[in-house]
Amino acid sequence: MNKTFAFLINLAIAGIILGNLIAESWAFFSLTISSLALLVISAKVKPSGDLKVDISRESDKEREVYIDDEIDITIHIENKANRPLFLEVEDILPSHVEMVKGCNRKILNIGKKEKKELNYRISCPVTGKVKLGPVEVKYRDPLNFFSEKIFTGEEMYFRVLPIVEEMQSVDIHPSYTKFWMGEIKSKSIGIGSEFYSIREYNPGDELRNINWKATAKQLSPMTNEFEGEKSGDVILIVDGYKKGTVGTKRHNTLRASVNAAASLASTILSARNRVGLIVSGEYLNWVYPGTGKNHYHKIMSYLTQFEEGGSWGLEGVKWLLEDFFPRKSLLIFISPLTVPEFSETIVDLSRKEYEVMVISPDPLRVQRDILGSYDELAEGLYETQRKNVIEKLWSYDTVVVDWDPNTPLEPALKEVLRYKEKM
Repeated sequence: MNKTFAFLINLAIAGIILGNLIAESWAFFSLTISSLALLVISAKVKPSGDLKVDISRESDKEREVYIDDEIDITIHIENKANRPLFLEVEDILPSHVEMVKGCNRKILNIGKKEKKELNYRISCPVTGKVKLGPVEVKYRDPLNFFSEKIFTGEEMYFRVLPIVEEMQSVDIHPSYTKFWMGEIKSKSIGIGSEFYSIREYNPGDELRNINWKATAKQLSPMTNEFEGEKSGDVILIVDGYKKGTVGTKRHNTLRASVNAAASLASTILSARNRVGLIVSGEYLNWVYPGTGKNHYHKIMSYLTQFEEGGSWGLEGVKWLLEDFFPRKSLLIFISPLTVPEFSETIVDLSRKEYEVMVISPDPLRVQRDILGSYDELAEGLYETQRKNVIEKLWSYDTVVVDWDPNTPLEPALKEVLRYKEKM
């Protein structure tokens, strides 16, 4: 029973009372009779217990989509009852999902055994797991006096992944290599693909490495030697502190940092280096260095599930690196450098046996896109402060990529690496 039905009941009672109090006042009795008639009609159309509706949902995308992808959703409604139904259908959506086209709520009149559809299009501006549903179906009588929920169900889950940029011309690798194979050129002879020299055959050499042309010339078996190729460890540290994030839910520095981490993980793993991950946010999550496709999916899972925050201190990051992660690794911090403590942590680790790089999405560029206009004095002060932080990091042999997140990461990274080689 809704407010309209309650109003009619009160109106009928008031009409009876006033009609008795005011002698020969047929107007109040007429009002009472009209209200009672409406009540009788509404009681006749009150939903019975035999209502049955079938609901199913489908989408044009798989269960994994990339951020800002548009997803078309179709909800199929079939009336299984033996009479027409007046229904309100609503697909419950999370607050961060944006409606692009159509609507997730519809009121429709569906005939006996009839099928209808509800169509809409959404996009997901943030990464993570997204739940659509449940679908709620309410029966409403034609006079809208009664409503009854007759179906709740049909949930659908999507995993929204960050955008991965292909960086084929960028070579990011640690200076210190380990004993397992990779693509980093080693100064020693070993297993690899680049030819180094020819030597005499030794028992145990592989048949495929015999240089038959040199063997025929020397009349003695000769073997090819190759330049060794090894790999190393790279640790990605993502700054997810909420107080340092600049921007809106759709466009912010954290989103740029997550996209950069996903792109770097893909590029570095493709070169057969081991990649680890530390995400500092509401919780301190980490992935120990590893290789392979499954390891990449594990990293992507952590990047899409973490929540920004700041309950963990930066000492936790240093503790993880020093006690659990391999020494002499390449540390790549991805941070807008808006939290002073984060910069101090980078400086502290630069003094130790780590090779450190910083990729910093410029929060000022993000803020300009959002606000449009800006205060020149405030912007000048901020640029000076940011420049001082970057120069301080460079003074400790830390490579810093000052990156405009509105542009691809590869050109900025390539330029800084070329400058490092010249230095």
